[in-house]
Amino acid sequence: MQDIQKQDMNELLLQSVQTLPPLPTTIEELKTYIDTHGSNLQISDIAQILSKDPLVTARLLQLANSPFYGFSREITTLNQVITLLGIANIKNIIIADSLKNNFKVDVSPYGLDTEAFIKNCNEEARFIGDWLLKEDKKLSHLLVPCAMLLRLGMIIFSNFLIQNHKDKEFLKLLQDNHFKEIARIEDDILGVDHISFLGFLFHRWDFDELLIESICFINTPHAAPDEVKKNAYALAITDMIFAPYNGSSAFSVKRALALIDEAKSAGIVFDRDNFIASLPPKAKENLNASDEN
Repeated sequence: MQDIQKQDMNELLLQSVQTLPPLPTTIEELKTYIDTHGSNLQISDIAQILSKDPLVTARLLQLANSPFYGFSREITTLNQVITLLGIANIKNIIIADSLKNNFKVDVSPYGLDTEAFIKNCNEEARFIGDWLLKEDKKLSHLLVPCAMLLRLGMIIFSNFLIQNHKDKEFLKLLQDNHFKEIARIEDDILGVDHISFLGFLFHRWDFDELLIESICFINTPHAAPDEVKKNAYALAITDMIFAPYNGSSAFSVKRALALIDEAKSAGIVFDRDNFIASLPPKAKENLNASDEN
């Protein structure tokens, strides 16, 4: 009976994806241009497409001048943004920003405070930009859109559970399990966990293939293909630090550091000192207190 219910819920969840808000026309036009022009892409053409939408233009300039990217000078034109970040990144950023602002956030089915959750999500994107910018600028630019949406699956699941009157049941299961093994409980109820679901959504929304693969291996970075292994480790480390329930704890920070050591054994080097220096104040404080005990 439980398997039948799980299958039914999974089918309903997949059907609900069809009713998610459509992407802005500008994004569809940009995707069509990129798909039809292959390697013959022109910055001026991209800028012309984007300039048709004043809101997209304003948000791109705002994001380019945010701490996410850490440019040393003010970015004032679309041509500058496209040249500095690259066309593929521009597409990812616009899609991510559009999606981020399209969903009502109510994570009460997870027993989380929505305001604190939103703050944590914003800090997550800032962290990955600040941390990686100092040692791998290209990777930093690639992963910021991904970090912006890392918890989108939880947001969509929450809305779906509330709409289908399953939120109380879901929360009870989490409480009974002391808010552990979240992915298993998501799979028991919905047939998929929120990170795997995010990979599915990234594919549906035509994100860059590197981002899709990186997300798919966030829980098993050691198994990721070589071309995305560093991406997957970076996301796994960030996910550990900003986990919704015990993020920033000394335990979480030490598990993140263990992932850095694991990555090194696979030939992928992250600067431990830079990572620790980039930690949120609470995480740094908890780590120092743990080391003193």
